[in-house]
Order: sequence, then structure tokens, then C-alpha cells
Amino acid sequence: MKKEIDWFLILEVVILSTLGYITLSSAVMTVKGGDIILKKQFIFLSIGFTLALFFYFIDYRKLLDFVPFLYLASLLLLIVTLVIGKIVHGSRSWINLGFFMLQPSEPSKLIAILTIGYIIKIDKSSYLTFTVAFKITAFVGLICLLILIQPDFGTASIYLVMLAVVLFVLGLDKKIVIFLIIFAILSGIFAWKYVFKPYQRERVLTVINPERDPLGAGYQVIQSKIAVGSGRIFGKGYKKGTQSKLRYLPEPHTDFIFAVFSEEFGFMGVATVLTVYMLMLLRIINISRLSLDREGMIMAIGVAAIFFYQGVVSMGMVVGLIPTTGIPLPFFSYGGSGTVTYFSMIGLVLNIYRKRFSII
Repeated sequence: MKKEIDWFLILEVVILSTLGYITLSSAVMTVKGGDIILKKQFIFLSIGFTLALFFYFIDYRKLLDFVPFLYLASLLLLIVTLVIGKIVHGSRSWINLGFFMLQPSEPSKLIAILTIGYIIKIDKSSYLTFTVAFKITAFVGLICLLILIQPDFGTASIYLVMLAVVLFVLGLDKKIVIFLIIFAILSGIFAWKYVFKPYQRERVLTVINPERDPLGAGYQVIQSKIAVGSGRIFGKGYKKGTQSKLRYLPEPHTDFIFAVFSEEFGFMGVATVLTVYMLMLLRIINISRLSLDREGMIMAIGVAAIFFYQGVVSMGMVVGLIPTTGIPLPFFSYGGSGTVTYFSMIGLVLNIYRKRFSII
């Protein structure tokens, strides 16, 4: 009897989600409306678990037939966001639904992955053709463009990295890879001079030297590094961290939640999370190798790319290795749109694993 459920992947996600919720309960102690935030996150986790079950039981190959409608719905939501969205931290990225703040760029990650799978499914060639590469780039690029207009450069970068990884795995020609690298460098220079706002340039410069503006742009990074360093080997203990409790640490329940965890659980806690996170990524990559078809394989790779990039950026941000971009840490940071999306992705990957021996 073949194994239909990857219990190791489920265990890893449960461990990360549990540690994330425990950390959140500590992080919101000094945040206005902390109790409400904690209750909402529990609801988000419950909804995420339900959606994970949905994406696990539905045949992903049949789900791909609905991608055109899902893609159009995603574009519509992103356009609506640009028109009536609420501005938070300088970006018009949210739609206020009253009981819930929807960030369409989060579920669009899953839709972008499904769109890539759909394109691969209808393609009959066994290798990456220029036409397929162009379609994948165009469809994902359009979503990315709408997010850039908000502007939300951090979230947009997630799509670009996922796109690059997918095309590389599919067998993108080395010459094209070199061209894209050069293009990315030139685009970065252009964006630095003509697109980035002053506060965004400050975030980048702060990574190089946080002390250049310790009370301004460098404040977040300095306080975060203090929190991480003060955790030492075993941490200060659950709910005993001082940086967040004394309100020195900005956004402790979202962008800098890993700094809260590091301060309270120390190096051993951080090592544990990194190990579990790495094992989760390896499981997803292994499932991509076991996939029945190319679309299943590439969708699992897309999920792994997103989790890897968000994890590296979010963790690197709290120690000053990467500019503050507002990218949440999956299964840790507070947020409904992100939480339900992460669980949906895990459900999709488990679906790919379950269908690896199916013929019909």
C-alpha cells in the first residue's frame, strides 16, 4: 500500500506554526489590541488548516483547469487594490473588508504557481521552449507589475525570485540567464536612481551602516540586533524578552517577530527553527522529484522557492544582513492573507505527493 501522506512535512509545519503562535502570544503583550490579534491569528490558522485540507483532497490536475478564472480574479483584486486599497507603510496593498484586511498579493502567490503549472500542463514539449518561457514570464510578470505599482517592492521580489528559480529548473539557457542577470543589475541601478523613494534608499544604506542614523532609518535594525544578541545561548525565557516588552522593537508581531523569538529562546531556539525550516524545504524539494508530472514538479519547486526566499530575507532582516523589506516569516508573522496562503501551498504540495502514483 503506497504512502499517501507525508507526515514528516506535516510535523514540520505543525512545529513551525506552534512556535510561531507561541512567539506571537509574547510579541503582542505590549501591542495595542494584542488579545484581538492573537484571537484573529488563531482563526487564520484554523482557516488555513481547512484550506490545506481542500488543496490536499482536490486533484491538482483538475484544479489547473480553473486557473484562467483564478488568474483573472487575481488580476481584478490587484487592480481594485490600486483603486480603493488602504495605504499601510506607504503601500496601497490592502483592501479593508471591515472584519478583515485582505492583501491580494499574498493569495496571488499561489495563483501564480498554479498559473505556471497550467502553462506547463498545456505545453506538449519535453523541454523549455522560448514560447513557454515567455508565457510564464508574461503572466507572472503582470502580477508582479501590479504589485510594484502599489508600490510593494518586497513582495514583488518574491515573485521575481520564484520566477527565476522556476525557469532555471525548467532548463533556461545559460545565455539567457546571463542576460537576465545583467538586465537585473541595470534595472537595479535604474530603480535606485529613479524609482526608489528616499526612505527606501535609506533602508539599503542602513544595512551597510545602521549607526549612520541610529534614531531614524537605523533604529529598527539596531534594536533588532540588540534583541537577537541578548538572547545568547538559551534565551531570556518565554515572555521575558525586554526589547519588545519595553517597546524598543518595532513591529514585533510582524516584520520583527523572529527577533522576539531569538531574544526569548536564544541560539538553541534559532538553531531549532532553522533546522526544521530546512527540513521542510528539503521535504518539499523531494516531493517535487517524486511528482507524477512536470506541472506537479514545478509547482512544488515554486512553493519551495517562495518559502526559502521569505525565510532568508525575513531572518536576515532582523540581524541587519538584508534591508528591511516588510517580508513576513511564514508560519510566524501575524497576518491572515499570508497564513492561509502558506497553508494552502502546503496542501497543494501534499496533494502532489498523494498523486505521485496516479495514472488518471
